Amino acid sequence: MWHSEYYLKTIIITIWLLMISCSAGSPGMKGEKYLITAEEDAESERWAAYLFHHLSKRTEEINSVELHKGVPPRKMPKGVKNIHFEVAPDLKNDYCIEHTSKRLHIRVRKRNTALWLVYQLMDCISIDDHRFVTDDFSPGVIDFSTGCKDFDFNYREPFFAANLQPEYAPVLGTNCVDTDWGTWGHSLPKIVEDRGDEKIYALVEGERNKEQFCFASPGLFEQLKEYIIDYFGDEDEQSIRFMIMPNDNDLVCTCPDCIQLGNTKNNATPAVHDLIRRLAERFPNHQFFTTAYRTTATPPAYQLPENSGVFFSTIDLPKGVTLDRQSKVKTFVGQIHGWRYKTPDIYLWDYAANFDDYLTPIPILLSLQAQLQFFKRQGVRGLFLNGSGYDYSPFDDVKTFVAGALMMDVDVNVEALIKRYHQKMYPRNHELISNYYISLEKRFFDKNRPYNMYGGMRDNVKTYLDMDEFIRFYEALGNVIPATTGEEREKLEKLYTALAFTRLQIAYIQGDREWGYARKENTMMRVKPEITLLIEELRQFANYEDMQNYKESGGSLSEYIGQWEQLLNPGEYENALLGIPVEVLSNADEGFETAGLLTNGTPGFLQDYHHGWYSSGTDDLHIRFPAYTLQTAKFIRLRFLHMQRHGIYPPAGIELIVDGRPVTDQRIDTSYEEDEKESYGVSYSLPVNLNGARSIELKIIRRKESPSILALDEIQVLNHNSR
Repeated sequence: MWHSEYYLKTIIITIWLLMISCSAGSPGMKGEKYLITAEEDAESERWAAYLFHHLSKRTEEINSVELHKGVPPRKMPKGVKNIHFEVAPDLKNDYCIEHTSKRLHIRVRKRNTALWLVYQLMDCISIDDHRFVTDDFSPGVIDFSTGCKDFDFNYREPFFAANLQPEYAPVLGTNCVDTDWGTWGHSLPKIVEDRGDEKIYALVEGERNKEQFCFASPGLFEQLKEYIIDYFGDEDEQSIRFMIMPNDNDLVCTCPDCIQLGNTKNNATPAVHDLIRRLAERFPNHQFFTTAYRTTATPPAYQLPENSGVFFSTIDLPKGVTLDRQSKVKTFVGQIHGWRYKTPDIYLWDYAANFDDYLTPIPILLSLQAQLQFFKRQGVRGLFLNGSGYDYSPFDDVKTFVAGALMMDVDVNVEALIKRYHQKMYPRNHELISNYYISLEKRFFDKNRPYNMYGGMRDNVKTYLDMDEFIRFYEALGNVIPATTGEEREKLEKLYTALAFTRLQIAYIQGDREWGYARKENTMMRVKPEITLLIEELRQFANYEDMQNYKESGGSLSEYIGQWEQLLNPGEYENALLGIPVEVLSNADEGFETAGLLTNGTPGFLQDYHHGWYSSGTDDLHIRFPAYTLQTAKFIRLRFLHMQRHGIYPPAGIELIVDGRPVTDQRIDTSYEEDEKESYGVSYSLPVNLNGARSIELKIIRRKESPSILALDEIQVLNHNSR
């Protein structure tokens, strides 16, 4: 039965691969010779020449491609395929194809579409005609059958490292924040200079505040105008987008000019959009956007100019699931519809990564397809898909390729494109890579369960990572690398290095279990020798400039390896409480209903609160554990994490209760010296006499700061006062 299902799936995928190949739905691309012609205008001739130049470079047969100026011959010689280029700004569609056995007529509206189609065409030709080699760029996604097509989204940016390569995005047909935007995000402070004109800053409660701008200020308008003219000009050679948004706070200017425009102390929309209106009128060839966010969440009272629009963040929407009737989705749709009457150019700032773990493979493509189909139905026109950005993440190349194709056509076959990409870019090992990644995608999509955008490895294995399957793939990858050569081997070595992080993370959360880092021997945890090999493999990250971090912020891999090295030296960890269950008597945070992290023998990593720390931010922590096996214990050692930027602090007090009675009438002194480090541990060693004791309780009191979260790694019970 299994074999029948397998072969059926194989046939279906093969059919899909053929359907997106160049011969499917078209008369065939191959010719004995290719005659390239163009409409008799400069722009059309430019792209015909561009195609001729780049196609000629990809074959050793000099006479196989010819550029013909002027009207193409009425009767095409036998075996000749005429490719005719036309740039038509008044075309109603993004592009149109007319394809017969002898002639391929390509019409495009914009030059960036022309560039994309040139590379699509070259890949198509190389598939049917092996005299041409196109191994240096991604495979095509269209078949050049007759018809007209509009892209589903006008702005398309998969924000992964692959898309940020200077020449790659145009070939892929995607946008790039580094080249398509003159200002991006909260960038006004980098542009606007303090020239002594205090009126460019917001008037808040009667005083000028440099933490926010006055968007009605003539001085602010003049500075932005100068910046645009100096760096981008105002001609129509290239249309640039500009983000005009307040600084990331809730301050609003209430000067007389802003009040007259309609500002209130909580709403900056009137002044911000008035500035956008003035800029849009001054620079009709550029585009100006703001965000529906914080003080600009309310739509303006009037319709925006044609060359302006608004960005929405999807951060509150569930990630990795089909969007339908969730309450947050309904709210989001209502907000979009409220803005749609003001501007048709609604763009989304969407997300496609675990920002606390870039290196563990996360499947995003099948769920992305479902969500893009939903966004298209809501009238969304552009998408900035916030992935791992400038940092490497495993499979970011295929994610960039497929996500870019999905933004053009939300109904493409994702599985077929994954296979086609890997066949071209990993010719020797494409089956291994595709099979693993597709399995990852399908299993997660079938769960229809959202992933945590800021989750640790314990979250990952609950949602999208199957540990056994990953380790089989990791080991298989290590086995095929020695037999692979050239660029493919280099890419596999980089992937293998990144995945060593995931393998170590699995070892870390597994503890003394099958894939864990240590063996338990009575009250001792001893590190397995093979962990050293994994650390050495991960240490190769230093060879890659874009693999210095495993997460968005504070994720230095060198520091992470340093934490492992502390486990290796001395390589053992003692705790008489090892494996003994701890009962949580207080209200527990989500995901911390059980307290196994407190007695699993694994010290927390100081760099990251996900790594080994039991978190309690809902309530003061109250725990209980039996004392029958701890009769000779002399000390209870507790270590807490201090990470101020996340509101994580050591406790304000610790109460020790033995058999229901407080050991002392006073809380244990928990004062400590502040450290300049970003994060560090604070330890307390409590002397105890547990002779005859049956149970122990610890009440750990949070500090009064808000938020104030406790993070405790181990309750270590010892017969001596040392680690």
